[in-house]
Amino acid sequence: MTAPSTPGAARRATRAQRINGKQTFGRALRSEWLKLRTLRSTWVTSAITMIITVLFGAGIAIVFSRSSQSDLTAQAADTIIAGTSFGQIAVAVLAALIITGEYASGQIRSTLTAIPHRSQVLAAKALVTAAFSFLLGAVSILLAWAISAPFIGDHAVSLTNAEYAGYIWGAGLGFAAIALMSLALGFIFRSTAGAISLAVVLLFVITIPLSLLSARFEWAKNLAELLPGNAVLALTDPFSRARSWSGFLDHWQAALVACAWFIIPMIIAYVIFSRRDA
Repeated sequence: MTAPSTPGAARRATRAQRINGKQTFGRALRSEWLKLRTLRSTWVTSAITMIITVLFGAGIAIVFSRSSQSDLTAQAADTIIAGTSFGQIAVAVLAALIITGEYASGQIRSTLTAIPHRSQVLAAKALVTAAFSFLLGAVSILLAWAISAPFIGDHAVSLTNAEYAGYIWGAGLGFAAIALMSLALGFIFRSTAGAISLAVVLLFVITIPLSLLSARFEWAKNLAELLPGNAVLALTDPFSRARSWSGFLDHWQAALVACAWFIIPMIIAYVIFSRRDA
């Protein structure tokens, strides 16, 4: 067999050598980031997430600061995280679409052809999803503070306060935890409707009857604290400024529950994804 003798043949050989290079986790990460940022749904859901989180957080802070009740004005600065509960639902939708969209379009087969190691696929998607969601949460709270601070006057708290600044990275952690839970549900169900429906039920729907029952039944109050939407507050509010954990769970216990809500589903997702055909 003779070596390529023309410049064009040499270039094709060099290109083929690059394409056939060893697949690495770094390349898997770049591939997942490229797919994430080129999807229209990514930016639509990101915009919805930030708008909801910022408007609710800044709006409630401003309203509380102008209240005639001293207890509400004292809490004004800490309500900038009030919108995170709604923003987490949008983040859950975003995370579910990252994988269920590939199953719906059949792109998952191309992904697995390019990256045969399924553990790399899952880990790369999880890392990119968590990092992107963290930024969404952190930037949203930073904007909520920047918008509300001029309006709440003396009730505003500077970001030089380490505990108050904890809301920024805490919201990022909370969004990342919910996103990973929803991503895992997407791997498990392979259905956009199924993954999003279960995420919304866990984050919002089931909390309504439990909140009503908790006024009369202690078990309902305890069960409500175990739900992901409530437990993740331990991450969003890392220094317990807005909520005190003196009931069924302590702060550190709630944080562990919040982590369990994405760690356990991710383990299940890995087992199913590694054994099931695309």
